[in-house]
Amino acid sequence: MRSPRALPIWVLPGVALLGAAAGLSFAKPVGAAFAPAALHYLVPPLLFEAAWNLDLVAVRHAWRPVAMLVLPGVAVAALCVTGALLLLSFSLPLAWVVGAALSATDPVAVIAFARSVGAPTGLVATVEAESLFNDAIAVALVRASNFVLALVAGALGATAGDLLGRLICAIRLRSPFLLWAVSVLGVYGVAAATEAFGGSGIIAVVTLGIFMRTRIEKTIEEVTLDAVEALWRWAAVALNFVLFAWMGASFNLSDTRSALIGAALVLVALLVARLVATLGFLRLLADLGSVHRRFIATAGVRGALSLALVFTIDPSMAGVQSARAIVFVAVLSTMLIGLFALPRSAKKLLEAGP
Repeated sequence: MRSPRALPIWVLPGVALLGAAAGLSFAKPVGAAFAPAALHYLVPPLLFEAAWNLDLVAVRHAWRPVAMLVLPGVAVAALCVTGALLLLSFSLPLAWVVGAALSATDPVAVIAFARSVGAPTGLVATVEAESLFNDAIAVALVRASNFVLALVAGALGATAGDLLGRLICAIRLRSPFLLWAVSVLGVYGVAAATEAFGGSGIIAVVTLGIFMRTRIEKTIEEVTLDAVEALWRWAAVALNFVLFAWMGASFNLSDTRSALIGAALVLVALLVARLVATLGFLRLLADLGSVHRRFIATAGVRGALSLALVFTIDPSMAGVQSARAIVFVAVLSTMLIGLFALPRSAKKLLEAGP
């Protein structure tokens, strides 16, 4: 069972804040014009990195809490955020899309946070799997994806991952950089091929990462895989900086006051939804103690995908600019809250013992 090294817990929030600060100094039309492209160019490698490191053995053991968090968790979060935005007089279509975009936790931030505080493998696997699978559902909700096309996208990514893995094993690829480069080409190739027929490149990239890693991990030397993992880990840090800078460049400072008020209400909605999912739904599992549920509750960090999805909304819709500002502030806020809340819940978890 692999145990990936973790980044210090402050790295991603720090990178996000630096990126946002840098972006705020950019020309606003530049950021606004190119922000929607983030979903196609920046988010796929971020999700691949998370899928690549997913511990499937641990996920199989944690399938019950994952199942409860994936479908009901997304639904409750989307409905709560939608309700909050309706109170702010947003239209129902816009409120629902933004609610769906904010419904899924961010795998890169959650995984980095959970591992850095030394959480047990089973709980890390739970929040990892929740993040990845919820992301696929959130993308489907925001983009109104056809269910059959979503399945085809997942199958395409899985097939490509298996074939790439077989090729890598057959030629005994030993260079970490070449293996990383092959995976990068796979990410963009599969995402582009899937988007070409109207499917979700995000879903395809997630299954690509899972199946590719599963195929090669018993053949390729562990030291090589560790080096590839390090390359992806720091690539994720760099991509997060670029993404937050990109989004910051489209943030209008004149929207600051309304964004703070709206983000505060959205954060309350996300908190309520998280408590319902973790302290409500998960109470049905007798083998999951209260301290474990509290830890999962504090892992509800939002990030790259929520930002990218909200920038795919039709800019002609009334209130879109305000909605983007609210999501921008809300995402940064959840990262900062997680920075302080997760270590405390992890400490109580470790003090409680197995």
